Amino acid sequence: MQRLRKKSIGISLMVLGVIAVFAVSGCAGNGGMSTMTDTTKGGIIGGAGGAAIGAIIDHSNPWAGALIGAAGGALTGAVVGHFMDDRKKDLEKALAPQINAGEASVQILADNALLVTETGSTAFAPGSAVVNSGFIPTLQTIANVVNTYGKTTIVVIGHPDSTGTQAQRQTLANQRAEAIRTMLLGMGVAPVLVTASGNPNSRYMDGRAEVVIHPVVSS
Repeated sequence: MQRLRKKSIGISLMVLGVIAVFAVSGCAGNGGMSTMTDTTKGGIIGGAGGAAIGAIIDHSNPWAGALIGAAGGALTGAVVGHFMDDRKKDLEKALAPQINAGEASVQILADNALLVTETGSTAFAPGSAVVNSGFIPTLQTIANVVNTYGKTTIVVIGHPDSTGTQAQRQTLANQRAEAIRTMLLGMGVAPVLVTASGNPNSRYMDGRAEVVIHPVVSS
């Protein structure tokens, strides 16, 4: 999957969308992701989903202009790493109270994406797709950073509970991801910049959610 993401540079947005659908539904559905860490999982699912909405942009694609416009521009070359490192610092500073309280964590992934993870104290209640009030300040901070600095897209990954059938876990994970996506849209993030998907085979079936922030990179 890592090689697939690297080879996507310069491929059209439509093709990237097909790759993303395969990566999210295929990898999550075959049970292979259950043995991965949350960081690896987030990188793969988030990487594919982010590509679908333009983590890598081909300017010849007619959709590129709309996405770049919504994101406020695209990044190139060595600027990407520096830009995302600065965004990590912004998030860590703004989320210091939540991080210190154990309500959220921030990590940087190998592809320069940022992974913000919900913790046990802010996870969804069992069987619920209502966003925990304790996680709302974290989401507002994410929205503020994305809206202020632009040049990023967001992928929300919902995780299920340990109970229920496979279909029920899939439904609940999807509902949780969509609930966070809807909240981010309400906070002013452009719809084209946010995708949401559930991971029913999560290693941690504890109601958490992950928000992956990807740089918009111009080919």
